[in-house]
Amino acid sequence: MKRHPHDATPRVRLPRRAAAALVLGLVLTGCTAGAAGGGGSASGTPVKGGVLKYRAAGGGKPLDPATTTGYGLAVPLRGLVDSLVFNNEDGTFAPWLATGWEVNDNATRYAFTLREGVTFSNGEKLDATAVKLSYQALRDGGAKYAVANQWIGALKEITTPSPNTVVFDLAKPNSSFLQAASSTVLGIVAPATAALPFEKRQEGLGVIGSGPFVAAESRGEEGYTLVRREDYAWPPAPAENQGPAHLDKIEVHHIQDNSIAAAELRSGGLDLLHNTEPADKTEFSTSSEITIRRQPLPGSALGFAVNTDVPGLNDVRVRRALSLAVDRDAVLKRASAIDIAPKSAYTASNPYFTDQSDKIKTDVDGAKRLLDEAGWRPGADGVRAKDGARLAFTLVYSPSTISHEPNIAVVQSQWKDIGVELEFGSLTQAELNQRLQSGDYSFSWGSGTRPDADVLRSTYGGLDEDLDQVFEQILAEPDIAKRRALAARASAIVLDEAYYIPLYDFIQPLAHRNSTHLPLLEATHIPWLGDAWIDQP
Repeated sequence: MKRHPHDATPRVRLPRRAAAALVLGLVLTGCTAGAAGGGGSASGTPVKGGVLKYRAAGGGKPLDPATTTGYGLAVPLRGLVDSLVFNNEDGTFAPWLATGWEVNDNATRYAFTLREGVTFSNGEKLDATAVKLSYQALRDGGAKYAVANQWIGALKEITTPSPNTVVFDLAKPNSSFLQAASSTVLGIVAPATAALPFEKRQEGLGVIGSGPFVAAESRGEEGYTLVRREDYAWPPAPAENQGPAHLDKIEVHHIQDNSIAAAELRSGGLDLLHNTEPADKTEFSTSSEITIRRQPLPGSALGFAVNTDVPGLNDVRVRRALSLAVDRDAVLKRASAIDIAPKSAYTASNPYFTDQSDKIKTDVDGAKRLLDEAGWRPGADGVRAKDGARLAFTLVYSPSTISHEPNIAVVQSQWKDIGVELEFGSLTQAELNQRLQSGDYSFSWGSGTRPDADVLRSTYGGLDEDLDQVFEQILAEPDIAKRRALAARASAIVLDEAYYIPLYDFIQPLAHRNSTHLPLLEATHIPWLGDAWIDQP
């Protein structure tokens, strides 16, 4: 068992090189106060008060962080719930509700020492029992909390040897557990919330946390309002502001149309927004009044995940041909000025990224040769066929992907040139879930957002015995350097076998007016809103 005592230093900013060195020694085995947080807008002296007006794309969902897992929706929910530890942008971890933690050598036991004096907004006390109840509610919910339970892993039991000590014992190694414990998804809720039936917890303002804000008003499909908690005094260690939030309120607006939201940001009707059209991203990237983040979310690159059960796609030669036929420079020209070419199955901002750009290239002649070798010959309509079957595929996605359709159309045209037909279109979330579960699709669109080596497993687990073995090794390996080598191996298999056809590292556009200041970001690139402030008129 390795011991990682709490360093009470509120914030220590390290030189980048020093911080990088710390990653190697401390991630998943260490507790450090501070390190290189930030990365947002932090100029000037913080101003107390004001209302932050935020647009969340794809709103209308519950205020439960354990089920509302999309990046844009999670940004304000981060203000409701605190986590056991804080995951810095550079991958290191810092104290939050836990002042220290111990991890055994095979990553099957995590023991946390809890901070004293923390309360939930309903007055209940945070202690080991409250943490156990918060996690146990997710376990009892089973598949209803699918993401949370996948990240927790094979939990054997949670014990509370003292009021301030909570211990998680796992049946299998899970070296990603500490990162999971830092997430909004596993944010700690009050015992009163943990006791609610699942359906009740998804209603209205039912989620009570210990965060710097409290849900005070629901406007149904239009949004909701968070208000500052005046007695908040337990921010994550890297936060500049160790007291109550600077902001009075956060108004969350569920504006469905990206263009309308962008217009609101230009006019000052919004201070901060998530998601916008490629043309607006390009405009914001050169604006003197608006800042847009240029870093891809840490996770996996954006593109087509292959259903290998579909005839044609069960042949690696066809999958490789499709990847070789994609001219990503042409796709990026149609995307925006700030999206970037993929260099791995992981995005470049993932702490476990290794440059494998030699595995992502364009070779149209090579693509045609592979299809010929696989027996797919051009038909009368130009679409290749074999044994009476046409080489035609479908791509499915949710409405939130509509802004990418012009870029998908570029791929459609490129594949047409090699004799492959692609149809694509958005589905309602219910329709999409049904199609994915039934296997009635060729490709699904998406990426993963998690600053961890384990992010690929949820999409590519169960496809390949060798790949599954690497995923198991990643979970069992606590050493960061060894995990990075395993992550590179996993990415190489995904790309070599063409289980995935990456298109670009998507810049999830979190854009804000320059009067909005976001000094601290988590590794997930979610801003810590307890530090946020806005200039006053």
